[in-house]
Amino acid sequence: MKRNQDASQRRARLADIAERAGVATSTVSRILIGEKTLSIRPETRERVLELARALSYRPNPRARSLQARKSFSIGLVIPEIDNPVFGAIIRGAQRVAIERGYSLLIAYADKDFPDQDLYARLVEDNQVDGLLVTTLQTAPPFDPGRWSIPYVLVNRDRGADDPKVMVDYRHGTRDAVRYLAGLGHRRIAYVSGPLEHYTGRTRLEGYRAGLAEAGLEFDRALVVECDYGRAEAESAMSQLLKSEGSAPTAVCAANVAVSAGILAVLARAGIAVPQQVSVLALLDTFVADMLTPPVTAVSYPFIDLGRASASYLLDMIELGKPSAAAPPLPRHGITVRGSCGPAPA
Repeated sequence: MKRNQDASQRRARLADIAERAGVATSTVSRILIGEKTLSIRPETRERVLELARALSYRPNPRARSLQARKSFSIGLVIPEIDNPVFGAIIRGAQRVAIERGYSLLIAYADKDFPDQDLYARLVEDNQVDGLLVTTLQTAPPFDPGRWSIPYVLVNRDRGADDPKVMVDYRHGTRDAVRYLAGLGHRRIAYVSGPLEHYTGRTRLEGYRAGLAEAGLEFDRALVVECDYGRAEAESAMSQLLKSEGSAPTAVCAANVAVSAGILAVLARAGIAVPQQVSVLALLDTFVADMLTPPVTAVSYPFIDLGRASASYLLDMIELGKPSAAAPPLPRHGITVRGSCGPAPA
């Protein structure tokens, strides 16, 4: 009795599937690793896959890696661990990795404590099969030519012909400016992230496009850079309030953290939001609902971005580089909350 219980509770083996399917163990192995050159009837392949699911078969990771000469793991490099955007990207990528039998290794590129060997450890020590890269500014710089390994840039652009998956920051920002113009605002400021970075440049393009479509002139004095943090945003907003000419009646903030700094400056100055100045964040997170007032923001599908990026990378690993570039993921739209209203008379 005990022997039967042990047999039923032990981990399923390739030999168990092969015996029930009536094929060789090597055939089961080749089917489960997805070998494309295996010549076998479709019904036999499906029977083996169904038995693997029914027996809850999980391959031995070491044996699987040795046989396929792969680690069945991918690396994801992120520059911030407290940013909800990267949390959403991780969740999306992790779901795809699990679905396709891979592990996801997350590496933190800390700008304040740079790890010059970060990529070397992922590629050489951990032997990941591919890389998802979400930062090009933090050290160490990503050098795709150093290793012959598939990679995908996630919402980043080096200006080269890289495999990449993007969200549509340009059109999202354009829509935000048009929304504010539709409320009657004519002096619309933009507190940007660093304009040397891809996201800052792309949003600036969208900002200018939105102004042009609304029939408004671009005023460089209404664009101020900051480093995405709340303290830097407070300094930027203070600068806008002191600038020559009439003050803005609406402000586009690079993200929700920047909008929090803007709200703090306006509150200290006794300027009511949205009665006197409207504030709109160009990138939404759950924190927007926690501010006073809750901040209107442009929503993007960052979980979908993680999923699409991981799928793109795994297709490259398993099938070779896809022939078609991934199109930009569309924005979800503007989530209207309490921080925007009609322009003051």
